Amino acid sequence: MQRSENVVEYVTRLKMVTNEMKMNGESLDDVCVMEKLLRSLTRKFDYVVTSIEESKDLSTISINEIVGSLQAHEQRMNQYDDTDNLEKASQSKVSISEDQGNNSNVRGKGNYGGYRGNYRIRFGGYGNGR
Repeated sequence: MQRSENVVEYVTRLKMVTNEMKMNGESLDDVCVMEKLLRSLTRKFDYVVTSIEESKDLSTISINEIVGSLQAHEQRMNQYDDTDNLEKASQSKVSISEDQGNNSNVRGKGNYGGYRGNYRIRFGGYGNGR
């Protein structure tokens, strides 16, 4: 399975390959196909694969049941990713608004960071020959 593929795309591709193999005379049973499916998934499915292998006998369940479990896990993972992305976006929005709030007093400051009239205090007034 490639990282960019979802479960349905991968299972469809796997079924096409197994159908071609059967048409060419290979004898594949469903258990062999299910083992190949579980073995070739990406790491994000490790927990589900372990759970399926530990709790279920592959000879008594169908490929559709396994695909359903994998799809449910994939949807949960995508939901968590969407929630994380939403939290990151809201945190960046908060930090941007905080930054804008800190810069609200910038207008009107000169090179020395003071407000108008600060020139007289720092340099002793106007026109003193300096």
